[in-house]
Amino acid sequence: MKIGDILLKRYRIIIFVFSFLFFLIGLCFNNTNIMLVSICMLFTNNIWYACERINDRIIFFAFNCTFFVFLLARLIVKPLTGYYDPYNNNYYGLDFDNQKIVLIIFTTLFLSLLFLYIGYFLFQGFLLKQQNVGKPKKPNRSKASNGVFVKNVAIVSELLFYFTYLFNILVMIDKARFTSNLGYSQLYSSYDSSFPSWVIKISEMCPSALFVFLATLPKKKRSFFPILLFVMSGVLSLIVGQRNNFVLNILIILVYFVLRNREDKKEKWFGKKEFVTAVISFPFLILILNAVAYIRVDSKYEFSFLNSIYEFFYSQGVSVNLIGYAYSLSDQLPLGKIYSIGRIIDFLRNNAISHFLFSTQVFQPQTIDSALYGNSFADSVSYLLSPQRYIKGWGYGSCYIAEAYKDLGYFGVILGNFVMGSILALQVYLFRKKGIIGKWVCLSMTRLLMYAPRDTFTSFFVTTFSIINIVTLFAILLAALILSKQYYKLPIKRIKLTSYEEKKM
Repeated sequence: MKIGDILLKRYRIIIFVFSFLFFLIGLCFNNTNIMLVSICMLFTNNIWYACERINDRIIFFAFNCTFFVFLLARLIVKPLTGYYDPYNNNYYGLDFDNQKIVLIIFTTLFLSLLFLYIGYFLFQGFLLKQQNVGKPKKPNRSKASNGVFVKNVAIVSELLFYFTYLFNILVMIDKARFTSNLGYSQLYSSYDSSFPSWVIKISEMCPSALFVFLATLPKKKRSFFPILLFVMSGVLSLIVGQRNNFVLNILIILVYFVLRNREDKKEKWFGKKEFVTAVISFPFLILILNAVAYIRVDSKYEFSFLNSIYEFFYSQGVSVNLIGYAYSLSDQLPLGKIYSIGRIIDFLRNNAISHFLFSTQVFQPQTIDSALYGNSFADSVSYLLSPQRYIKGWGYGSCYIAEAYKDLGYFGVILGNFVMGSILALQVYLFRKKGIIGKWVCLSMTRLLMYAPRDTFTSFFVTTFSIINIVTLFAILLAALILSKQYYKLPIKRIKLTSYEEKKM
């Protein structure tokens, strides 16, 4: 390690230590401004730590960025810029003036950032030790056999992506027509696709097929067109009014590019050109996303560059209020619910097999039954805050930290973020050490993990291992296996495999 790197690391550690000092001072004197400074210092530590080895820690970096946008931005933008919100005159832009609730929110954010870092740091160290143990490898198929299989997986997954992409676009166009006629909020309360269910299921296979293709480590030139189509589908989702798909599609591609930097010794996936492009594009993307927010509620959009930037971060940071509601609405929320694993519980109860065998009661999302009797923190809070708007399709969303706090208080926040940090560290290990399936899991999970600050705790797990995703993965691997066996039955001279993907195997 260079002397300059050692000094920079020491500066980061100093910031890390001082964040504790500022937090304790703020907590002792009930000074939320000092507590906010400590939170910003800890966030700086996390980002700095990720940048020290960005190719290894890109997922941790990306998660902290979304953490900032969804949970910290509002608290910082309002005091620093004096952003004017006609509906909220709170100093931090919170829905709460109660000092106790504000202290709970700030304490929860500090603990979250701290144990995200600790969980990532410790689990990454554990995984590195495991890699260096040097266990003898089990005998495997020949390199040529592996190479043929990977090549066939790439062919099958790419073709399946193109096929399912057509259905995905059709479904998106159908949603766009619906929102154009009835409005964005109705999409979550009264939308009924004009296509049969099998068309929708095929469309849902599209992202998973792409991630399998990318997991085969194709060359940059070959992956360009599928990636472009994937980003374009995100652009189409903006027409529907769904900004999250657009942002998550771009983020996961950027993460993939950085991950490939270390894996690919011949091509530079994320170099100076890509970095400059990303930096220049960032403010313009914010302006587009902010404009979509106005368009989907049929509101007049008055352009102002700086004000649009402030407004975007302020509006996206609304999720921080859910931590306060986890405390203030605790007596009104349904009893006996474990929201942190609510998605898993609902998946086990609501799938077709459980319903057939045990006649379990199914609660549809965005309904009163789901709000009163289900395991959705988002539905319950949204209904309690505004029953009429909730019925019409409005929702406050969720937050994995708020769910953890509601379930187990500060201990839940500590445990939940330690687990989340460990899971983030695991993703890079899966991408680098666990073949096609590991890479597919990494890409699928990471895309959803980045939305966790505005989503349920276990959404990334349930969605990644949904039935349709498992079927997609199994179908691709089975087809590739059959093609590989047929290849070795051909009575022709074997050609030495030379592609990048095959050499890697």
